[in-house]
Amino acid sequence: MVEQTDATIIQFNGVSKTFAAKNSAHEVKAVQDVSFSVKRGEIFGVIGYSGAGKSTLIRMVNGLETPTRGRVIVNNRNVASLNSSDLQQLRHRIGMIFQNYNLLKTATVYQNIFLPLKLEKIPKDEIKTRVEKYLKIVGLWDRRDSYPNQLSGGQRQRVAIARALAHEPNVLLSDEATSALDPETTESILTLLQDINKKLGITIFLITHELEVVREVCDRVALMDQGNLIEIGNTIDIFTHPKNEITKRFLGASDSLGVPKDLLASEGKDNRLLLLQFVGEQAKKPIIATLSDKFHVKPNILAGSISYLKGKPFGKLLISLDIQDQEMLKKEIDYIQDQGVVVKEVNSYE
Repeated sequence: MVEQTDATIIQFNGVSKTFAAKNSAHEVKAVQDVSFSVKRGEIFGVIGYSGAGKSTLIRMVNGLETPTRGRVIVNNRNVASLNSSDLQQLRHRIGMIFQNYNLLKTATVYQNIFLPLKLEKIPKDEIKTRVEKYLKIVGLWDRRDSYPNQLSGGQRQRVAIARALAHEPNVLLSDEATSALDPETTESILTLLQDINKKLGITIFLITHELEVVREVCDRVALMDQGNLIEIGNTIDIFTHPKNEITKRFLGASDSLGVPKDLLASEGKDNRLLLLQFVGEQAKKPIIATLSDKFHVKPNILAGSISYLKGKPFGKLLISLDIQDQEMLKKEIDYIQDQGVVVKEVNSYE
């Protein structure tokens, strides 16, 4: 049971969902006894392989799917217990964007946002104000008279985002919203989502199989596998210290950084193999060079990589240090750790 607090906006309590399999008496367990909460104002991501249960999970937030067991609480309302009228009201507070945009092909950009608001019987002047406001937020006010087929994929997704925002929700759901976009366009959409989260205070709950999406925008992340919640935590912690083997495999978090086993074995005979992880300011410091000067050693750099987590540099280095002087080796490792670097010994035969 996840405790409900004022800081919680979405809550899963022991949620399971099963489907009857086609042409079979067996059931498909899409989600199995999942419990976690999403905080107000955060960007929360769910990642996992295809068939992990991500889509079923997000569809239970706005009542498109109903839990077989357990409860999904959104805005302090048990979604499955709502009648059709109350569910419709709740959905007004939940925006959703999809991979395939779901735009009206025969309507202009302006009309794609105007018409859904008109169906809600919002006053015409208010609709006009909202359409202009949110098209400007997504940078498409000058394309308001264009049709979807005259726009790029990224622009169509921006229209879909503006349409979701025009209902003025406090939760925005993103169902693989960048999967069909090229890397550069994905980057621009992710920047837009971060701006929306920051400026409008909207909670964003997204599902994706793209690691770059999670690295760049998510405050916290959960990994799903075969319907089960495998691991959950702050994005930086999950990427730097994954605890579960499934998480490590999904993230590609091998301690060997792709170095061949025979080279690891050869290097590990007379040396200690260490994986160094640098996050934030530590990634900018010349720690290896300083180590060499301070202790008169020559670390051998076997592999390295650098990426970014929530805008912070995240670097990895696989090095080897001579083990002949164990006392000196301990001092060298202590020094590295004192600089805020995470040090992990690597098995030379992994």
